[in-house]
Amino acid sequence: MKCSVQMKQGLYETLTEYCQADILPMHMPGHKRNYKFQMENPYELDVTEVPGLDNLHQPEGVIRELMDQIAKEYRSEASFLLVNGSTCGILAAITACCRRGDRILVARNCHKAVYNAIRLLELRPVYVYPSAEGGEMEALGIAGIISPEDVEGALEEYADISCAVITSPTYEGIVSPVSAIADVVHKRKIPLIVDEAHGAHFHWHETFPDTALTEGADIVIESLHKTLPAFTQTGVLHARFGLVKKEFLTWSLQTYQSSSPSYLLMAGAERCFSYLMGKGREEMQRYVSDLEWFRQEMKALRALRLFESRWKEPSKLVIATDRASVQGCGLADRLRESYRIETEMSCGDYVIAMTSIADERKSFERLASALREIDGELAEKLDRQAFENVESTAGKKSFCYDWHRPVPGMYSFEAAYFPKRRVPLHEAAGELAAEPVYPYPPGIPLLVEGEKISREMVELLERAAGQQISVHGVADGFINVLVTE
Repeated sequence: MKCSVQMKQGLYETLTEYCQADILPMHMPGHKRNYKFQMENPYELDVTEVPGLDNLHQPEGVIRELMDQIAKEYRSEASFLLVNGSTCGILAAITACCRRGDRILVARNCHKAVYNAIRLLELRPVYVYPSAEGGEMEALGIAGIISPEDVEGALEEYADISCAVITSPTYEGIVSPVSAIADVVHKRKIPLIVDEAHGAHFHWHETFPDTALTEGADIVIESLHKTLPAFTQTGVLHARFGLVKKEFLTWSLQTYQSSSPSYLLMAGAERCFSYLMGKGREEMQRYVSDLEWFRQEMKALRALRLFESRWKEPSKLVIATDRASVQGCGLADRLRESYRIETEMSCGDYVIAMTSIADERKSFERLASALREIDGELAEKLDRQAFENVESTAGKKSFCYDWHRPVPGMYSFEAAYFPKRRVPLHEAAGELAAEPVYPYPPGIPLLVEGEKISREMVELLERAAGQQISVHGVADGFINVLVTE
């Protein structure tokens, strides 16, 4: 007898409905579902390693030619396609540069993939922290640059560090002085790895900062799908050899990438590069002009504002709410519910709208119009509160990343072998975290397993819960801690 079970509406139908709902995607992926980048029947392109189509793990034909073309464009010694996202590139890069148990210099604001590599390889991290810039950057909880002086100080203190890893640009678009950091690191004859996942567009217009590769990094990982018109999970890893052994890197990439890499994803990456090397150069100029137009329009805002910094690259639109009577999540909700605009992330007192070359002028106009309307209402409310001498809710304590130095109890790989127990968050102060704790996005750990949970951290996590911020590692007011006795 045939099965009579009826399938409920699934992911495919839900996706189809969502994508037909006229929602403006001010978030990744960078193709923005723009019709210009459509493929006819993708199933026709979903094949395997048959003769004539080459093999990503031993490229000798069309895939080899594509990667060589990318390397020539970027002036790397080798460029590798990534079909498991920047995550696999980060894991492979660290694996290629470190032996089990090595000491590694890590920017504390690195993505969770870096911390996963540390645990997998049983590495001993030495952290450098984002600089406290003061002013609005610090007030919003936005991480500043990684200072070359701090990197040098850490390298002087620990002579056995095997490599250094930083993130530049950050989620908010903050770009560290990679060239100066590379100089400091290379004096010790160790490689510099840069997670440039959010900077894949840098190479394609002089308005944007120089790439980390141009600035002297040894391995640079870029997510094509974040800021360029490419499928999710596609990326590229650029490398220079000398301090990095090519055979180690090649093996690591084969280890962390799927043994059945998607030809559809690789074809999408090739189409992305072909577009950028052709018509995209002209379109990139139009995109940069649209970004400037939007910034000029936003100068009239009174309650909201665009966050800017001398360290910030221009593609990320960081809309600050700290002087308005709304928090970031409230602004994101309003844009979604009233204007059908979906942003990338809200965190404390700001919202991130991600842009790309696939955004047309009408997208910027729609976002600008919505923000002007919301700003008018918020500004009127602030004026009324001022007239009535009522205390404004603007500037109230919001969740933001706390870049204090957690007290280490043990390394993350050591913590993995201890039992754990679930305790109410308000009782967790003084305990050791059993799991990494991080808001997602952006996936940057507030706590790493094995670190002591402070009273201040408990209060921060409680504040996040009160502001509807999803924090991995905390659920229903409980957190897992280590049982060490």
